[in-house]
Parts: sequence; structure tokens; C-alpha cells
Amino acid sequence: MKICEINSEMKAIEVVARVERVILSTGNNGSNYLIINLVDNSGRIEARLWNSDERDVDRIKVDSILKIDGMVNVYRQQIQLKVNSYHKISKEEFEKYGIQEDMFAIAAPINIENSYKKLLDILDEIENEVYKKVTLSIIEEHEEQFKTYPAAMSIHHNVVGGLFWHSFSLLMGAKSLQPIYKFATIDWDLVFCGAILHDIGKVIEMKGKTAADYTDAGKMLGHISIGNAFISEKAKELNLNEQEYSEVIKLQHVVLSSHGKNEFGSPVEPVLIEGIIVSSLDAMDARIYKVNDEINKVDNGVWTSRIQTEDGRSFLNHYKK
Repeated sequence: MKICEINSEMKAIEVVARVERVILSTGNNGSNYLIINLVDNSGRIEARLWNSDERDVDRIKVDSILKIDGMVNVYRQQIQLKVNSYHKISKEEFEKYGIQEDMFAIAAPINIENSYKKLLDILDEIENEVYKKVTLSIIEEHEEQFKTYPAAMSIHHNVVGGLFWHSFSLLMGAKSLQPIYKFATIDWDLVFCGAILHDIGKVIEMKGKTAADYTDAGKMLGHISIGNAFISEKAKELNLNEQEYSEVIKLQHVVLSSHGKNEFGSPVEPVLIEGIIVSSLDAMDARIYKVNDEINKVDNGVWTSRIQTEDGRSFLNHYKK
């Protein structure tokens, strides 16, 4: 059974899924239990293993593949699993169970290769040679990670290819705004390249395409400062003159200000209109992804759990399937 097929009317189910995250917790009665976040290529679900012991903690690790027999529960409007029993499937058993690794990761719902070609076509049309050279050189150097890594662990676009999907969405959003704001003096080349590079530091920050954690460098530096360093290093490699380097500083600013506010993680806030555009698109895309993700977890007519990134508000699923 796929995770997406599990519904609140079911009782006993069997599912094979990958462990995305596992937390050891203690109940009110003093007994330990495990909160296990499970994923396959159709969706995610939270499971709980009550009265767990040290053997369970040793066996159930991130990226383990488990065959779970459990019961369906509904807690705070969301479907959960109560684990009755489980079997940890080794790689040697994949053939026996008819499974393979790509069955246990959600992928971005776009054609990455076709979209990447479109991104390159847009870059080719950019007139500012400094923005173009720096941006193209960076994404070509990190092409595989840019196309496959997630954009985050949990907040938004936490799927294989999520980093590219999110960046491409910002680029397309910016392209759609260009004809609307013809009256304004805007460097659209800067907007487009800033949209492409705003999260590029995540190719170092994230631990892989199914990242359940951040790298040491990611934890210590953060993707914004890593992306800023990429641009600075690339400018040196390209031997840019003083006038050209002033263009690089503007591109760095758009990346550094991409979270919009200091309290949201940006070391500087936008002082260029292009920074306002990129940071606004970034926030909107992340919010839409997160709210939509939570809405899809509940039935029609039901409110979501509180979404912390939306100041703890719940949202109504008012959509008919």
C-alpha cells in the first residue's frame, strides 16, 4: 500500500516506507516511544511506536526501509499510524519485496531537464554579461546538486529536485511580473539571476537529495553566506575589473537579502528594488508550498493543524476532489 492510499476509514494496514526522521520521546506514564516520520514516493505520514526499547532505537535509523503493520489513527485532524510490528528491510531483501530506492522519495512534480533547458534559454537572453557569466558558471559547476537536492528539510519544497523547482518557480514568477511593471525602473537581468542563485548555497548546506540533515558547513555557515561566497569566488576566477565587480556586489546583495528581514535570516535587508522582488517571491513560494502541503493532509471541510510558519494559524481545506 502507498502512503497516499491510507485514509481515516481504514483500520489495520501494511505499508513499506523510508524513515525520514525519528525522535525518541517519553510519555506521561514514563514509557518511551518513537515518533517516526515515514515517506514513499506518494507522500508522508507520521507513525508512533509505543513502549519502544533500546533495540528499537538501534534498529530504526534515518533512511531505514521498514515494512510496518499498524493501525490508522486520527490525531489533531491528521492521519497517523500506530505501529504494531515492523521489519527492517535490508538492501539484500529489496528484490524479495519488489522494491527499489527510488520508491521512497517524493520528487518535484516538474520535468527537471526540460525546465533546466528553459532556464538556460532565459540566461542566454540576459544582456548583462557579468550576471550571466557568474550565474551560468556557478550552476554549471553544481548542476547535479542544483537539479536533485531538496530546498529544505521540512519547511518547503523538501522533495528530490525541490531546490531547482523552487528556484525555477521564482524565475517564472519574475518573468510573469516583468510586463506588469513596465512603468518601473527595474534591472530584470539582476532579478532573474538573483532568483536562480538565491538558494544556491543549499548545494553545500543540504546532506544529499533525500537530506534528513544539514552538513557541518551548512550548520555553521548557512546557505545564504555559502551562496554569497560562491559569487565572490566566481568573480575572482573570472578576473573581473572594478566596474564589473560593482555589478557582482548587486548580485550578492540580492542573495544576501533574499529572506527579506534580518529576523528571517538575511544578514542584510533589501535596499535594491530587485531584492524586494526576489525576497517577496521567495516568501510567497515557500508559503504556498507549506500551506498547500498541510491542506493536502486533511479531508475536505477540515482545518489543518496549526502552521508555525503562518503564525500558528490553521487553514481550511475547502476544495472538492
